[in-house]
Amino acid sequence: MRAFARHSIENCRPIAIRELDGSGTPCGRWFLADIVDVAEGGMCLIAAEEHSLEVGRWLLLDLRSHPGFGQLRLQAQLRWLSHAHFAVAFGVAFATPLEKLPTLSIERRTTHRDPNEEDWAIQEEQERANA
Repeated sequence: MRAFARHSIENCRPIAIRELDGSGTPCGRWFLADIVDVAEGGMCLIAAEEHSLEVGRWLLLDLRSHPGFGQLRLQAQLRWLSHAHFAVAFGVAFATPLEKLPTLSIERRTTHRDPNEEDWAIQEEQERANA
């Protein structure tokens, strides 16, 4: 039984996700995932690429494509995942539940984008390299 009701989503902008290591430091590359449904306590996502995600692992969600969340980044724990030959679906629980459901930004994608090539990700990597 879920603590929060899920709300299905259609045609919204994807979010960028990055795994966190045991100390909470980002590791690996960003990847994009589409939001399938969202609740105050978490969400279901689907990624078009194969990832080596593990249940229990902490993830960093970059929410800049959806200002309705009211925050730039959010940590979430991977609760379940299901692999298919073309995608992986997974559910995450937010470290801190949201106060209200966000209004999500709509997008109709015409080209594939790599979040690692966006200015904010490049700047973040340069800052990590210089630290």
